Amino acid sequence: MCQRAALGQRAGGRAGGVGAIETSGRGGDPAIAVEFDRRLRHVDASPAALALVGLPAEAVIGRTAGEAGFPAEVAEPLEREMRAVLRSGEERQVELQVPTVEGPRWLHHRLVPARGPRGALRGVRVEATDITARKHAELRLAGENAAFRALVEDSPDLIARFDCELRHDYANRALGRAVGRPPAEFVGRTVHEVGLPRDIATRWEEALRSVVASGDGMMLDFRFPAPDGTRWFSARLVPERDADGRVGCVILACTDVTDRVNREAEQAALRRVATAVAREDDLAAIARVVAQETALLLAATGSAVYRLEGDLLVTCIAAHPPGEDDSVVPWTLELGGDTVTALVARSGLPARVDDYRAPGRRDPSVRRALESGLRSGIAAPLWTAGRLWGILVAGSDQPGAFGPADERRLDAFAELAAIAVGNAETRADLARLADTDPLTGLANRRAFTARLHGEFERARRHGHQLALAILDIDDFKGINDTHGHQTGDLVLAEVGRRLDATSRAGELVARIGGEEFAWILPETDAAGSVAAVERARREIAAIEVDRVRGITCSVGVCDIAVATSVDDLLRCADRALYRAKNAGRDRVEAAV
Repeated sequence: MCQRAALGQRAGGRAGGVGAIETSGRGGDPAIAVEFDRRLRHVDASPAALALVGLPAEAVIGRTAGEAGFPAEVAEPLEREMRAVLRSGEERQVELQVPTVEGPRWLHHRLVPARGPRGALRGVRVEATDITARKHAELRLAGENAAFRALVEDSPDLIARFDCELRHDYANRALGRAVGRPPAEFVGRTVHEVGLPRDIATRWEEALRSVVASGDGMMLDFRFPAPDGTRWFSARLVPERDADGRVGCVILACTDVTDRVNREAEQAALRRVATAVAREDDLAAIARVVAQETALLLAATGSAVYRLEGDLLVTCIAAHPPGEDDSVVPWTLELGGDTVTALVARSGLPARVDDYRAPGRRDPSVRRALESGLRSGIAAPLWTAGRLWGILVAGSDQPGAFGPADERRLDAFAELAAIAVGNAETRADLARLADTDPLTGLANRRAFTARLHGEFERARRHGHQLALAILDIDDFKGINDTHGHQTGDLVLAEVGRRLDATSRAGELVARIGGEEFAWILPETDAAGSVAAVERARREIAAIEVDRVRGITCSVGVCDIAVATSVDDLLRCADRALYRAKNAGRDRVEAAV
């Protein structure tokens, strides 16, 4: 029987008489329903209930179940459950074998608090559904397939059976453990009533309804929260048909596929990181991929890659989500003692914080985490070349979002991510070495030429100003001859330092020859560049190195207004430099 009995509203107190309860259930079948007062005495019964037990109304009204002649094995558990309803005011359910005119029948009893017009608890309504056919099938299964039943009970898979009203009529131990309640409490309840997470319950219910309607089995994958971290399951829904070929129930069996899903996700994440490495992306780009993949792997609210700058000082290289314009990185912060980042920085080992609101966590870093919406965090070290290079961090806006399994996964992913980060940093170091003058630490001629071409094209495209200054130390040969080449090198290094300190952000100072330097000044015309170079000349004149003082330089300046190409810009600046030399040195000349 696929419909559940419903207890109707009374016509108005006892004046309604026996039979005031609705006489039909869902689908039009007779409703088996009885109502008891607070003393557990019958006050009403549906015709179907009276017909089932073969008693007239006067034999039950005003009497308890025992006084009406029901055996103790029926009356006692029924009255015990009704007392529980009266104490708690909450619905309860019980299955009992009841003697009827047709012989013993199994009934599923739903005991519902009966309330008066003002909400006062006046008794208990009992709605019953005949489950004899299902019970006999269960007993037959238990008797004929005891070994199979034991296998299902002990299976690690989550297994349940549902009637066509989408209510459990069986759940195994594994499902009970996953939800955290005894399997017996599932019987008669829907997936929403047994404590499943709302999103999972909704998906199960939709899938069950589809199988009952279509008669076709289906597969369903879903994610389930567990104490040791999120678990993934693949569910199979199989319809069972009755003798008439109609779907009588649906069996749902869920297999834990977490290891496979995690392995596939990790491999896909590593492929994306490897692709970024193969493209020779820079450190920031690779760190962004690592942060994004970390958030996806752990279903985290956010993640970040930090580089250690000191014992408890880190720079955020990349974060996910990155923010509106990536303005959040890079930035440096000092770590507090109670964040996962600080724990990893001190120990070099993975760490997890289940709740930043827990007592005792009050340092500024924890407050920053809470203000940013995080409740829990997890982190793993990034080791490169035998040193703790940085920390891979993930956070969630939910407490207890990560478990020991997530900690192990993040640590394993961090080991491989560190290789990618280390390769990117090594490549960046090599690129810097290839573009850096080893004596002064300034850009070399190679880097200067590449930058000048790029700035010239941008200036032409956008109509911006661009100036170039070429500086040459006056009588540098005399310094070498008088004081030695070692002192000459010290002079070059100090001149480079003064020039670099005088330049503004976005400008480039390079050493392009022995004692010759070049200075690229974007968005600056000749007049602006002359003023900047004059400041630098004064700084250079103040140098005192190993008894060398009074250093002067000659400078030639040219801007894009008088040059039609990069070569023309260089040539004009060079000519201006020679004019400065020929005019007596220690001066600045602008190209015309």
